[in-house]
Amino acid sequence: MLETAVIRDSVGFEQLEPHWNHLLERGTAGGCHSTFEWLSTWWRHFGVGRQLLLAVASEDSVVVGIAPMYVDTQRRSLHFIGQGLSDYADVLVPEGRTDIVRALIESVLGERSSWDAVGLEELPQASPNLAVIAACFAEAGVALSEHVTVKCPYLPITATWEEFWPSLGKSFRHDRHNKMNRCRRDGLELDYNDRRTVDSALLDEVVALSDRRRSFDTHRSPFLCHPDQEFLRDVLPLMGSRNQLRFGELRVEGRLAAFVLAYHWRGTVYDWNTQYDPDYYAYSLGRIVLATVVKQTFREGCHEFDFMRGEEDYKFQWTSLSRTNTALRTASGL
Repeated sequence: MLETAVIRDSVGFEQLEPHWNHLLERGTAGGCHSTFEWLSTWWRHFGVGRQLLLAVASEDSVVVGIAPMYVDTQRRSLHFIGQGLSDYADVLVPEGRTDIVRALIESVLGERSSWDAVGLEELPQASPNLAVIAACFAEAGVALSEHVTVKCPYLPITATWEEFWPSLGKSFRHDRHNKMNRCRRDGLELDYNDRRTVDSALLDEVVALSDRRRSFDTHRSPFLCHPDQEFLRDVLPLMGSRNQLRFGELRVEGRLAAFVLAYHWRGTVYDWNTQYDPDYYAYSLGRIVLATVVKQTFREGCHEFDFMRGEEDYKFQWTSLSRTNTALRTASGL
């Protein structure tokens, strides 16, 4: 028998840890930003002024579904936990269990006295849960409109690196070759490290590098926004300790010169943040380190490299494929 409950406090949230990622592994939706590590840490940092609304479904006393949501108490609006920093959001249910999706959303609808508006952002348009969620709200008389938000390029890994690399554009490969030759000609010795964990000292270097980049071209970075930075300083070591982190770095004479921060979940590597030191702008170290990380992903036997949300040109030099994120919003325009 399917039963639902709503968790409204952090203690109840933490008690879901033994079930959370196991449930995420059984579904087709969700990814690195749906893990317990990411969302529970987000809630600890950003939960002030917000009311937790975690709908949980159980079957024979086993947790089989979670709708990770909260209410912005000031705006009386309903959102996914992690909104703002998460590239993807969804409910967590086993594959094919639309009945659980319905039960979860009906439980959320049962809390309508606490919210008036809905702003569920960054749902993958291909999610099997999207249509069910929208239908449940519609049947309850809550009119939602669907808004396409952003493309998310991705690269399926179906061959070896040696087979894949020649398939990229000739000008792309030629440019990388020239940049590597320029590094050698100018005596720039690049030291690449594939790291799976981070510590406070490395994160200090990341913040300093991000600040130099911002001074150069006003590039925005979550490492330079203090609420986001504190969250990242907390969550990244945790994810690293659980094999959910990939950090590719390039150093020049021991100094951090470029990095790719990526996440790993179930054979997919998710590219989340790339930075380079503007002192080495002419060498395109950001692109060099990204190529090295992608190559490492092939070597690991992963099945996909996800460039995540954003339609930057460099992503489409690697792939022509993309998915689309969408948002479900009420007429208030949230």
